Amino acid sequence: MRYLLSFLSFLCIINLFAQENRKEISATRIEIAPNIDGILDEEVWRNLPVLTDFINHSPYNGTPCLQKSEVKVCYDDQALYVGAMLYDFPDSMGIELGPRDSFDEQNSELIEVYVSPFNDGINVFYFILSIHGVQSDAKLSAEGSQPVWDAVWEGETSIADSGWIAEIKVPFSAIRFSGNEVQDWGFNIIRYVPRHTEFSTWSYVSNELDQWWKHRGVLKGINNIEPPLRFSFTPYISSYLEKNVNDKWGSSFNGGMDLKYGIDESFTLDATLIPDFGQVQSDDVELNLTPYEIQYNEKRQFFTEGTELFNKGGIFYSRRIGTMPIDYDNVNEKLNTNERIVENPAETQLINSTKVSGRTSGGLGIGFMNSMTSNTYATVKDTITNAEREIQTQPFTNYNIFVLDQTLSNNSYVSLVNTNLWRKGYVANVTATDFRFSDRENMYRIRGIGALSQIYKNNMSDYGFYLETDIGKIGGDLRYNWGFYLVTDKYIPNDLGYLDVNNVLASKFVIGHHIFKPFGIFLELHNDLEFNLSRLFKPSGFTEFYISYELSATLVNRYFVNMHAMVVPLERKDYWEAREPGRVFNLPRYFHNCFHITSDTRQPFWFSIGGGISKSYSSGYDWLSYNFSFAPSVRINDQLSFSLETFFSKTLNDLGYVDKDIQNNIIYFGKRDLSVFESIIEANYIFTNRAFLNFRLRHYWSKVDYNTFYNLEDSGELQVNDYSLNHDINYNAFNIDMIFRWNFAPGSELQFSWKNIITTEYDEVNIGYWDNLANTLDAPQINSLSLKLLYYIDGSGLF
Repeated sequence: MRYLLSFLSFLCIINLFAQENRKEISATRIEIAPNIDGILDEEVWRNLPVLTDFINHSPYNGTPCLQKSEVKVCYDDQALYVGAMLYDFPDSMGIELGPRDSFDEQNSELIEVYVSPFNDGINVFYFILSIHGVQSDAKLSAEGSQPVWDAVWEGETSIADSGWIAEIKVPFSAIRFSGNEVQDWGFNIIRYVPRHTEFSTWSYVSNELDQWWKHRGVLKGINNIEPPLRFSFTPYISSYLEKNVNDKWGSSFNGGMDLKYGIDESFTLDATLIPDFGQVQSDDVELNLTPYEIQYNEKRQFFTEGTELFNKGGIFYSRRIGTMPIDYDNVNEKLNTNERIVENPAETQLINSTKVSGRTSGGLGIGFMNSMTSNTYATVKDTITNAEREIQTQPFTNYNIFVLDQTLSNNSYVSLVNTNLWRKGYVANVTATDFRFSDRENMYRIRGIGALSQIYKNNMSDYGFYLETDIGKIGGDLRYNWGFYLVTDKYIPNDLGYLDVNNVLASKFVIGHHIFKPFGIFLELHNDLEFNLSRLFKPSGFTEFYISYELSATLVNRYFVNMHAMVVPLERKDYWEAREPGRVFNLPRYFHNCFHITSDTRQPFWFSIGGGISKSYSSGYDWLSYNFSFAPSVRINDQLSFSLETFFSKTLNDLGYVDKDIQNNIIYFGKRDLSVFESIIEANYIFTNRAFLNFRLRHYWSKVDYNTFYNLEDSGELQVNDYSLNHDINYNAFNIDMIFRWNFAPGSELQFSWKNIITTEYDEVNIGYWDNLANTLDAPQINSLSLKLLYYIDGSGLF
């Protein structure tokens, strides 16, 4: 405790004497709004202060930028307006088109508007416009970036003899701000020139500081904002033509609505009624031989938009809502003689979901979300009498999450989060606190999370807790960090959160040296060395110790290089692979090395290449794993592009769980050879800055070939046995996602989608690639054609 108090005192001293070089500009109120057309010819733009003298952020941090920029800013009761003259040579400018929200993939000139209405550096709205008017937007917070957040705003551009012009309107209905009469907003303008890979900012941002968006200029004196009515709704209609695995083609028609209502200038209610998520991209499913659940990314817009508050504490995993019914895999056990399954929905139906979120003028963020899923049933049929009946796979379920988040000075915060799941006879509750304290320059930080889980079932209750903290220096050339991690054996957050394993006690120390100033062939060079020790919490016992080193660098030719090495010098103890509490499996010492190189992405042809090798070096083990990846991409022109991603891995003499004989208390393990081949082909055609076509094909093939079986002894060692059942696996996942999207008006769009899904699993592993692919394409498949129309209706009349 004495050392902790000394460190906090040190932070306070730094806070007193630290200085920030932050530019300021006084906000100008206007009476007549400009027409957003990409031409700065209105009178309103003539007499405004000019933001100029941009400073290079990368690659030559702190130097004057190569191209001149002049930006003007003003506001009225409805919106913030930005007009920019971005000087350059028209025949040298990057002009590639891209889909909405693809700013980090376009070889295109960009202007980026950064707005932090609470001026706290951890609640930021980010609006990006390319030279051809392609819009991107994101929310930035203490947890990082949320690029999937979409707002309704306007931006137009034009190309001039001396560069290009951007004109942007950010409606106050798109952002959240306090009710104070006079406000100072965090503000910055960022410009990207692709041929120089140059990011420059109006207010200087040092690249030696953690999370650049926490450092900003100030837009001062925004007075007497009278926010417009924030009320909008987006009804949708969709139609589907579908063919499931063993069915004929069928059709369906759906309708629903999303609604937004601004309770006041700071808080917003969002609701979705009978949502349709059938057009989101398919998950990249994999064969999972581990005892750990695979975590998939959330792609449903309602659960990705404006959810930064709900991510506090790390106890909310939105994919739990509307997921596979809890008894989906247990229907076979409930069948009577002569019955077969006619229909077994793989997802529960989301009835509605509502969230309220915002932040007070004092920096208190408040968030509440509620979702409900309906009763879910499998339909089974008697093959003799043709009688049908339903088997419930999940009852009605209610999901809640509540958040309080108080921002503090110096990009610090303290949060309290609660999640709750209720279904008949079962309640799961998790409460967490999340905090971060840093100095003014964001050079030193202490952060942590503490959580308590409670499960009530059949008049019984279980409690567990979780604690994570780290403290260290996160800015400058030399960085170091010590972290501590504790999860008890009874901590279970997975009803509405995600945790791979519990019953862990671990600590780590990381030290890194970072060179941000170019030298020799390097633009930047980063080195990190980590020491990590893990133990079992209960009963206490060693599990693993490793040392790892990582190097990453950006070269002057704009190649990116990453190398990683790890050594595990002690034999490991795995308490999870056996799928039985208290049973241990002894694993060998090993080393791992890998590399990854990405070429200059500004070129018409560019590529990524990588590979790695892992090998045991304990006596009696001969485990070896290696992998290779290659991903070329080509831009045919500024509208058409193709990419291919290939990945291959091979593991020889892997050891892992196979089966369990409960009656005789025997756990079977096997020695196996594993192989994975994955290929992804993607094509994009951009018709205009508001219409594009994306085609994505993925084939994932995994084989598991067993050759020897063992009993797992109580000591954790393996004993050869005469087990003879066939557990070989040949698993294929083949997906096509083709989507055409047209944003025909602000917030409104028309989508056409084709999905093709094939999944196979059998035990023939002695088969070549092309024969396997032919078998996969001949297998039963799901086809879906859909058309969806969303129309944005703005109650404020701004759009």
